[in-house]
Amino acid sequence: MKVVDGDSHFIEPLDLFPRYIEPAYRERALRVVKDPTSGTHQMIVDGKPVRLGSETDEMLGAVVAYGQKEEGHAFSEFDRALITEADWQDMDKRVQFLDAEGIDYQVLFPTLGLLWEGEVRDPFLAAALCRAYNTWAFEVCAGHLDRLFPVAHISLRDPALAVQEMTRIAKLGGRSIMIGSAPVHGKSFGHPDYDVIWAAAQDLNLAVSIHPAGNKEYIGSAWYRDRNPGFMFISMNIIQDPRMALSTMVYDGVFERFPALRVATVEAMGSWVGEWIERFDYRYQYMRHTSQMKRPIREYFARNIWVNADPSEKLLPLIVQFVGDEKFFVGSDYPHAEGFVHPVQTMRNLLAALPTASVERILGANACAFYGL
Repeated sequence: MKVVDGDSHFIEPLDLFPRYIEPAYRERALRVVKDPTSGTHQMIVDGKPVRLGSETDEMLGAVVAYGQKEEGHAFSEFDRALITEADWQDMDKRVQFLDAEGIDYQVLFPTLGLLWEGEVRDPFLAAALCRAYNTWAFEVCAGHLDRLFPVAHISLRDPALAVQEMTRIAKLGGRSIMIGSAPVHGKSFGHPDYDVIWAAAQDLNLAVSIHPAGNKEYIGSAWYRDRNPGFMFISMNIIQDPRMALSTMVYDGVFERFPALRVATVEAMGSWVGEWIERFDYRYQYMRHTSQMKRPIREYFARNIWVNADPSEKLLPLIVQFVGDEKFFVGSDYPHAEGFVHPVQTMRNLLAALPTASVERILGANACAFYGL
């Protein structure tokens, strides 16, 4: 059995975008600048500061603070100097980490890409940023593509550009794309404008991962229009965005139009699935005519949907018993601070009451099926 870390992250070099983006967009690319007087950093894209819900240095410290919360450190105490270490781009050392943790395959998502997604409005700039990151990601993993699987960043802002990049990624051997869960132009993910993207994913055999991303309209934001609530509140609520994005795909019939499409929510936990399925089932009984659903939610869940769960979810064994063991997989979120040290053993402990076959599926087989590993 292969063990899969289905959600980890690159720590990109802070100058990635100015180096890799096409010259026409270089001046507008995401960059991190340092104030010569205070020594603090600021993240800028398209000439404007990126709003992070926390100061830039604090955020950059958090994304490389793997294990520091377990050592008793608070968010404000994380080591901020680690972000500049070149070892984060050393994939030989990444593989050594996998070996030490008993992980066979690791799926890697962006970090910086999660931060600019909600800030960029220009579809051509967004597409250029995606191309720059994707090129770098496959380049840096070139010697380990048998174990490290970059997820390509794709923007919904221009569906035609998205399909072009997906086609390029498939030719590079890519197996999955990441769609940030932030709404674009106020449209459901099931809007017909996006059908060309879902069609391309189906035809190119690319799994679609819906991952939280920077989004000033995150669910819950309406309660704090008067002030910044701080990163704890934002991080607690932004994980609901992938769930809502997936709901719109179900409601608007995406999986009817594209029955072979594979979609997963990533870094949005898994215990919510039980209530979600029950609520869809209940409403479908007498309100299905208001949607484009043609069958009960459990049929779409069994055929099209996967869920990345956390090793800390005490409710997860009960949810697995309720909805089945074939659609959940585990992720470490390495090396972000909110990730999970020793994720494989932690998940084994969490799922100890389940049959061994169920545990093995969640640790490996389900992720292999979703990502096509």
